[in-house]
This record gives sequence, C-alpha cells and structure tokens, in this order.
Amino acid sequence: MMLSRTAGLWAILLLCPVLSCAPGKALIDRTAVEKIVWPGPPEKPRISYLWSVSSWGSEQSGIAEFFAGASDFDPADPRSAERLIRPYGVFVDEADYLYITDPGAYRVTIIGTREGDVRHILSAGSEDFLSPISVVAYRGKILVSDSLLKKVFIFDASGKLESTFEGVFERPTGLGLDAVRGIVYVADTTAHTVYLHDSSGRRLGSIGGHGTDKGEFNFPTHLWVDKRGDLYVVDSMNFRIQIFSGGKTFAAAFGTVGDAYGNLEKPKGIAVDSQDNTYVVDSIRDMVKIFDREGRLLLFFGGQGHDYGQFWLPSGIFIRNDVIYVADTYNSRIQAFRYLGERP
Repeated sequence: MMLSRTAGLWAILLLCPVLSCAPGKALIDRTAVEKIVWPGPPEKPRISYLWSVSSWGSEQSGIAEFFAGASDFDPADPRSAERLIRPYGVFVDEADYLYITDPGAYRVTIIGTREGDVRHILSAGSEDFLSPISVVAYRGKILVSDSLLKKVFIFDASGKLESTFEGVFERPTGLGLDAVRGIVYVADTTAHTVYLHDSSGRRLGSIGGHGTDKGEFNFPTHLWVDKRGDLYVVDSMNFRIQIFSGGKTFAAAFGTVGDAYGNLEKPKGIAVDSQDNTYVVDSIRDMVKIFDREGRLLLFFGGQGHDYGQFWLPSGIFIRNDVIYVADTYNSRIQAFRYLGERP
C-alpha cells in the first residue's frame, strides 16, 4: 500500500519544480509532558499518543494560538497558509511522508516526518482543487480524489498531472489501494457505488448500488484494503462497515446507529492494524473505535477537546507499521498514535 523508500526520496528531489515548496520546516510536536495511553492505569495500555503536526515556516504556533487568532494567513487565499486548515484524508508512505488532503486550504500537503520538509500540490493542471478528499501514493504516482471537480487525478512524483481516472463520477470521495493486485477502489458517495480501477485509471467494474441489503450502500465514503486484499467500506448512512472478500464478494458487516459506544453515529475513516483490529473514526463522538473482525468493540480512544490525544470532528485515518495517523480535522492537525500490540 506504500511507495518504495527509493521512490519517496526520488519524489522529494523532484518536487520543487512543479509543487509549491513551503519555506521552513514542519513542527512535529513531541512535547506532551505526560505519557498518554489508552486504557489508563491500572489496565495494560494498548494505544499510546506519539506526536502531532499542524504548522511549518513562520506559523509555528500551537493550537491555542490558532484558535486565539494568531494565525496570520490571508483568509482570501487559504492556500498560502503555513499550517493545515481542515485536514481530511491522510496517507503515509514507506519513507514516512504524510500525504494530507486539506479541502479547507484547497490543496494536498506532503510533510516529511523525518526531516520536516513540506510540499504542496495546489492544482490539477489548469484546474485548482475545490474539495480534495482522499489521497494515496503508489509506485511513484500520487492519486487524489476531488469530490466537487468529480474526478480522480493521477500525478507523477513531482506533482505534475498525468491523467484522470476514466468513467463518470458523481461525488468521488474515499480511495482504497490494493497494492498487491494494483487495484484502486473509488467510493462514489452519491452514486452509492464503489468503482474498481487499475492504477492507470482504467475502470474495471463496480460493486454496490443504493439500498440497505448486504452489498448495497447508502452514501459510502471511506475505504481500506487489508493484507488479504479484503475491502472495507464505510457505509455511512447505513451506519455500518461492510467487508468484501477479494474486494468484490460480500463477506460480513457490522455496526448500527446509536449512541452506545459499540454503535456508529457518524463513521468516517477506517483502517486495519497488523492483528486485524479495525479502527473506525466516529466523528461526531470525537473518537476512534477499535473493533475485532466480527464487529465487537474492543477499545476506543480520543474524546472531545484540543489537548494532545483529543479530537474535534476527526475524519481520515491511516495505519502503517502499527502507527496510527488521524486527521483531526477541526483541530487542524494530524495526530499520531502507536498500537502497542496484543488484542485490546
């Protein structure tokens, strides 16, 4: 599901001629004084907070300063902001580069978590982004869905537009990558369909259709492909997660609407860790819920707020090597956590 390390480094060497290169370095905030874990003592911890990132260059302000109005970017040109505005989707490659869709800033931001370098993709050829939602990086390509432009774009590693996915989309949102088979899944939310494409953008087929039965969708959004090649679909207005064996055949579903912790009120991002635990962002509850493959709630973490480890209407999530990256959308940051092993 990742770019190779070589491809990631090659990308950085070539980024500036096409992408907008931000001045300064990203501030990776690792200053949490106390170790933050879930569950708390005396239980054995399963999730630990690592760090967050929100700004770079001259805008090295904390979240409190941002809400107090210290951020000096021009509201008429949010693409110039030296910070994240409304991060939504997140992807991480093997070189630990964050790829972040930020519809609030009308751009895709790429942050190197090792060196702190920052780059942006601001447009798709002659078209400025209107609502970039999801991003994946694969074999030297960067794929971006824009729900309002109704397209999925293919960029090379330098950020130059190469092509778009074939076929008509109504509102393309989530992208899911099967790196083994070279298949890219696209959630077309208002078409209640998930389309299958190869990595060049050629359409291969579709699953779904509007409804409540098994294999049908009611506004699908976020996607994930696990190590088996099984596809997980956030079936948002059916308040459930559906799993498709091999990305095509309905296998299982879990979730129902309700305010109990084991239910789903506003499911968004989804990801799976090394032990097949499924992480679902429940945005309205400001938390990430962890389920086993049968849909039993194991643990949740987060909670509403602006402090380390808390969320405000989070959206996307990504897991690589059991590090969990969450797009904390209205706190304008990405937060990182670690799964500590063993089933919660």
